[in-house]
Amino acid sequence: MNDIQKNRMKQISLESREDYLEALSLLREKKNDVRSSDLASFMGFSRASVSQVVIAMENDGLIFTDGKYCLHMTDAGRAIAENTRRKHLFFEKNLLMAGIDPVTAQTEGRRLGHALSDDSFEKVAGYGMHREDEI
Repeated sequence: MNDIQKNRMKQISLESREDYLEALSLLREKKNDVRSSDLASFMGFSRASVSQVVIAMENDGLIFTDGKYCLHMTDAGRAIAENTRRKHLFFEKNLLMAGIDPVTAQTEGRRLGHALSDDSFEKVAGYGMHREDEI
């Protein structure tokens, strides 16, 4: 595997973790006791796949499991979840305002949120979205 492929695999892994943390945050808004099986059902993945990611995120200090096997985010995990959600909602909202259908806006808003670094996102969000003929 060359360096470009390795970097892409790392990026996919980071995107995946961001999505898992965002999903965990959304589930925790609805109920306190969220387990891996809840996360798997919510995301439409197998419990085995979710378990592997949960272990990796525990090792990275993003989440922890309590004595009842419930998932909790650390401050670092919560910050990533909130930032990811903020990016996704920003782009989704702008795509909807541009007349994109809701399903496409949600899908592409997620992609755009992952595509930009935090620094680039802050600059775009601070500048605001403008029509091409205004630039």
